[in-house]
Amino acid sequence: MVLKRIAAICFAIAFLMAIVMFTGVGSDLISRSVAKLIFLIVGACGLLLNLFSFRLGKHRAEFNFFYWLGSLVLFTGLIFMIMHWPYGFLIVLAGMATVGVSFFYNPGIEESKEREDLLDN
Repeated sequence: MVLKRIAAICFAIAFLMAIVMFTGVGSDLISRSVAKLIFLIVGACGLLLNLFSFRLGKHRAEFNFFYWLGSLVLFTGLIFMIMHWPYGFLIVLAGMATVGVSFFYNPGIEESKEREDLLDN
């Protein structure tokens, strides 16, 4: 669980750096080039930590891996956009679609069985 918390902190920092890079908010505190470097390093660390700990989540391993795969594609697309390489936007869309589909595909959801409450007895 410690790896998951460290990964969450890495993602939060990477998200803040993405805000600085793409919107310019906070660019008076940190330059965009430094924000880009921090985003790349911390985002990659967060993804790697999630790869090593995806079996430890509260969901089943298949869902966590599918979500991680979508996050990896999304991160790759953001790198393409930062570096101004072609097809970055399409890769970001593919990553967002994969992450979105992963929320609907959750093999851990089982149909709820009717449970009797204590007062029903």
